[in-house]
Amino acid sequence: MIPFVLVWLRAAGLAGQAVALGGALLALVVLSRGREPAAARTVDRTLRITALGALVAAVAQIGVLAALGSELAEGAGWPIADLLGSTVGLTGLTRVGIASLAAAAALLLRRAPGSAGLGGLLLVTTFLLTCTGALAGHALGRLEGQIWLWSVSALHQAAAGAWLGGLMCAAVLAVCPQGDHAERWLHRFSAMAATAVAVLASTGMTLSLTYVGALDALVTTSYGAMVITKIVLFIALLAMGVLNHRVVHGRIRLLPRPAGVPISTVSQLTLRRRLEVEAGLGLVALALAASLSSAPPAADVTTGRATLEEVRRIFTPQWPRWQTPSAAELAAASDLGDPRAPRMLENTQWSEFGHHVAGVFVVGMGLLAMLERTGRAPWARHWPLLIVGLTGFITWSMDPEGWQTGTVGFWEQLRDPEVLQHRMLLVLTALFALSEWRVRSGRHPTSPLRFVFPLAGILGGVLLLAHVHEVSDAKTGLFMELTHLPMGLVALLVGWARWLELRVAPAPEGWSGRLWAPALVVFGLLLILYREA
Repeated sequence: MIPFVLVWLRAAGLAGQAVALGGALLALVVLSRGREPAAARTVDRTLRITALGALVAAVAQIGVLAALGSELAEGAGWPIADLLGSTVGLTGLTRVGIASLAAAAALLLRRAPGSAGLGGLLLVTTFLLTCTGALAGHALGRLEGQIWLWSVSALHQAAAGAWLGGLMCAAVLAVCPQGDHAERWLHRFSAMAATAVAVLASTGMTLSLTYVGALDALVTTSYGAMVITKIVLFIALLAMGVLNHRVVHGRIRLLPRPAGVPISTVSQLTLRRRLEVEAGLGLVALALAASLSSAPPAADVTTGRATLEEVRRIFTPQWPRWQTPSAAELAAASDLGDPRAPRMLENTQWSEFGHHVAGVFVVGMGLLAMLERTGRAPWARHWPLLIVGLTGFITWSMDPEGWQTGTVGFWEQLRDPEVLQHRMLLVLTALFALSEWRVRSGRHPTSPLRFVFPLAGILGGVLLLAHVHEVSDAKTGLFMELTHLPMGLVALLVGWARWLELRVAPAPEGWSGRLWAPALVVFGLLLILYREA
């Protein structure tokens, strides 16, 4: 359970840290240059967001220290003195202090917006927060080049904060821009973001060369597989950013724009919604970065690494498994009560069977959704009812150490992070089924429940990308990562495409509306082709 909690606390800390630095730069470097009447109000909002980001970073760091203390306690009382006296404890306390000071500086600056001293304090504290964040990475664990790698990591996180953190603030601010003010500050922000992207790409390449080592490690280690996934997310973010940049600078007109009418008015249902998607993808990238920091660098994995031939076999299509061992046979073959026990053939067969059958349900849902969109089969709108059957099947097949065999009790089973994540996915699936069928029935087409589908897809994708596996060896974990990571990316595509379709309505013929149903089919096919060994 502790590794699962730590990953998400670190993700929250990275997000808060990025918003704090990005918001400070947006307020003091971008917005302060404006002369528009609404600039002061926008700066005030940005400073509030900046303070909130710093507070999130502080609370997340306190949570990390509490989780580490709980892990060290082992039921014998918390070793508070030992924890706070260690390097990790001192670094954590320092981060809490710096984040609190940054939040205070942002709030005080709202009362005295012209104070150069408070502005300087805000910039210094948010940058120091980023530098101390880099201490939690892999740099200090290296035998050589610690200072160099820490410096590159700090610069990498600072660039991510300037771009992604500023982007999250911009997405919030763009919801209600004043006049043509948003058009002007988005111009200035895009220039800062372009510089940050260049720094992020160069530092990321430097860190990858150090921590991955060899080219084949990109597919033969979990760390390398997550690096590839992070690159794919970076490319998606970059593509969306380039498109938004071209719109902001008037190189692409999404809608006819009368003379004198600002872009912010014309792109009310397009540019701002794409900013939401870009900011959302940025949050996903930060969650993946937190998961990446918990995995050993590929260059350090010298034993138990998979071979290229084993990886090739994982991606070689095979006929789906429609039979599975009985629960009794599974319990007799493996120690289901120990998540770190060696996985036997029966474990693999049970897991693959569950994924393959679930894939049939998902492919059926995607095909019916595509058929519904043609308008020739109104009955196909009931495709969400397939999720009811899928939910029932998942409840039966997932985590057989529970009610199927009675090896592990219900509450004890939830202490396993992998089981907890499965249960969260199950809840998302059930919510998706009930809400989407209610919307598709036609009685409540504008219900807020219509957003449950995209949110379920997005959250499911994040869970798949930042999945925590407690397994007996690194190779087994790699095989799970190699199958879960592509599914996570496709789930994000489904969720964000549907989100855009809903948010830019009325535009039912847009590309996003035509994309999510085929992507759902692809997700189902990935489940059908799923292999663990």
